[in-house]
Amino acid sequence: MRIGLGCVNLGSASGGGTRADVRLIRDAIDRGITLFDTADAYGSGSSERVLGRAIAPRRAAVEIATKAGYRFRSRSPGEQALRRIVRRVRPVRSAAHPAALGGAAYSSQDLSPAHIRHALESSLRRLGTDHVDVFQLHGPREVLPDLVPSLQSLVAAGKTRRIGIGAERVEDAAAWLSVDGIDVVQVPFGVLDQQAARDVFPLARQRGVEIWARGVLGGGLLAAPARGEPVAIDDPKGPAILALGRLADETGIGIVELAVGFVRAHPDVSAVLLGTSSADHLGRNLELMVAPLLCGDVIERLRSLFHEGHDDGDRDG
Repeated sequence: MRIGLGCVNLGSASGGGTRADVRLIRDAIDRGITLFDTADAYGSGSSERVLGRAIAPRRAAVEIATKAGYRFRSRSPGEQALRRIVRRVRPVRSAAHPAALGGAAYSSQDLSPAHIRHALESSLRRLGTDHVDVFQLHGPREVLPDLVPSLQSLVAAGKTRRIGIGAERVEDAAAWLSVDGIDVVQVPFGVLDQQAARDVFPLARQRGVEIWARGVLGGGLLAAPARGEPVAIDDPKGPAILALGRLADETGIGIVELAVGFVRAHPDVSAVLLGTSSADHLGRNLELMVAPLLCGDVIERLRSLFHEGHDDGDRDG
């Protein structure tokens, strides 16, 4: 299992600025990270531009995965810099779901063959490369088997090496596994969102489809208790989070360590996608991925959280 860097905040108004983000990506490569997952709509194109600038000297050493399917207006570097200044003066509430991160950029989806082809060509220009390694449909809520031949034509043309689905819901990932020609499925999975282990992993294993896990920390739900902040009482996953905190106290293993360790224990997961905001955060993520594996008893107790006051609802992250 390997770690991939999620690039949703790369180049965004909430990020550290283009130069800092470029340094962060190059630091990640130096530390052995070779998988970078972005999307054309992340930062309205800014994520891809910054990633392309960062990996330009070492393109052959990295694997780029991007997504397309949402319509948005690409922002220039100047516009993005202005948004960053405004955000510092007037901070806005952050949220884990793409609709909140992208605002109107995520309000309209277009999965037509013409849009998908145009979106990939635009992504290649922003990334400064002639191909991506994995090209994913971004959050498709319906299965479109007739679109697969168009996607495969992009493989034949050398524009992408593999085709994937960047699913925002477990049920969407499961549905797409009925379609031939899909190589990778990205799906929410973690100690708070274990549904994929039941509904997606067996199908993916049967069809030889690679699984990438995202939302490992519950779309940010585990960040607050990991910092010692109170858990939202009205959150449907609150009981599971409280139980996780009790297990952390009992075992002496941190909440984040338990969450990442739980995902690492699943052999069906090929890659874990984790976001990062600083060199220190990056280093911590790398430490989590090489930490000693959790013992079987702890894994079983983590599995039980799925059945103790936990719903099957989905949260993006």
